[in-house]
Amino acid sequence: MISQENFIKAWKNKRLIAGALKAAGVRRDYVHYEDLMQDGVLLYAELLDKLENQPDQKVDKLAFRKIIWKTIDELRKIQRHEERTSNLEEAFNLYKNDYDWQNLIILKQEIKKMTQEELLVLFEHLICGKTITQIVKETKIPRIRIKRCKKMLITKMKLALSK
Repeated sequence: MISQENFIKAWKNKRLIAGALKAAGVRRDYVHYEDLMQDGVLLYAELLDKLENQPDQKVDKLAFRKIIWKTIDELRKIQRHEERTSNLEEAFNLYKNDYDWQNLIILKQEIKKMTQEELLVLFEHLICGKTITQIVKETKIPRIRIKRCKKMLITKMKLALSK
């Protein structure tokens, strides 16, 4: 339970929370910025309650670090959720329920040109629905390399299908 006094104190010290969000790499125009800001206020108020006998400067430093770590953790959760929900139809923006044979021929030609990593991302991640984390564990390929490959693959496929 958070006391009203500490909640108001945390609310008034939004600059500390905004600074922690900035240190965590969150921009003000980010979709979830306000949610992360509210989480920061609550975390700060909880710390004020727990550490009421400590000097304000010490509590502020601890709150700053805790808000950064909680924010980074939340960003990772959001990232994992977005990875799981990305699917092939959204990525390629194919037509609703019609089979476009021309697109299928183009896709078949593009698959012949793909590297092993691109094929892995296409079949394992986009079609079979494995998460990037699962693919990293199975193949020992760095996460950033797989994510770059996915981004380049989607761009390449969009370009090929838009011709």
